[in-house]
Amino acid sequence: MSLKKIAIIGGDRRLSELAILYANDGIYVNTYNVSNVKANDFIFSFPTLNEALQDVDICIGPIPFSKDGINVLSEAGPPLAIDEFLSAYPTAVPLFAGSIDTEVNHKIDELGIRAFDLMDREEFAILNAIATAEGVVDIALREMPITINESLCLVLGYGRIGKTISSLLKNMGANVWVEARKPSDYAWIRSKGMNALPLSQLQNFLTYPDLIINTVPAMIMSENQIRYLHKDTLIIDVASGPGGVDFAACEQYGIKAIHALGLPGKIAPRSAALYIRYTIKNILYELNF
Repeated sequence: MSLKKIAIIGGDRRLSELAILYANDGIYVNTYNVSNVKANDFIFSFPTLNEALQDVDICIGPIPFSKDGINVLSEAGPPLAIDEFLSAYPTAVPLFAGSIDTEVNHKIDELGIRAFDLMDREEFAILNAIATAEGVVDIALREMPITINESLCLVLGYGRIGKTISSLLKNMGANVWVEARKPSDYAWIRSKGMNALPLSQLQNFLTYPDLIINTVPAMIMSENQIRYLHKDTLIIDVASGPGGVDFAACEQYGIKAIHALGLPGKIAPRSAALYIRYTIKNILYELNF
């Protein structure tokens, strides 16, 4: 089955770009609470959620689905409560969104809705990491008084985002150290010409970095660590949720720290939209949809 009409609900600039991509493919797009979307022969903006969800093949929601656990994330329109969204949702329509939390997933399962979390897909997570890494570099170039070339950069965590950011910084001529926890990660880091830093040695190393990028979604830079930093160190935290940095302690010690969430939607919304469409296409193919 090929898509004929889809719904796009809420979100940021990624979803407004996504509406254009689908419309350019000749697919009708119903939107609700989508910012900066321009109606045309294929894109329709509806005043109510029920109208937007009528007779669609699939529905695409925001990434993350919610930031506060109460409302569906949206940069436009009145707040849309998660419970209101789910109660109006047609159960036969597959739902695609990102970073759907456990409690919301439980409600979705109880209602019998087929939901697919894009952040659980390896291809999407890897592609998303590219835009995140470029966003980190953009912030660093604007905020640091020195070049990335020859600077000392510490990346905390060696998951998908940590791998991508550290490699990009290395290619820009930085002296890159990566905090990791597994011997296999140490080997990969060394094989790429970077330096591995075990977590047990982190505190002793903190007087050196010019730039610290945190990718770990747990408190890794507490007050006990932050007090060792020199005053010109820049911290960029891209970890989801509350992040992994004590921002109050950073303010206390005069350390500039930026919690940079949603970078793909901010710096490369069109590329991010392409990643979303590509991943949804793969899922639908696997479902023989």
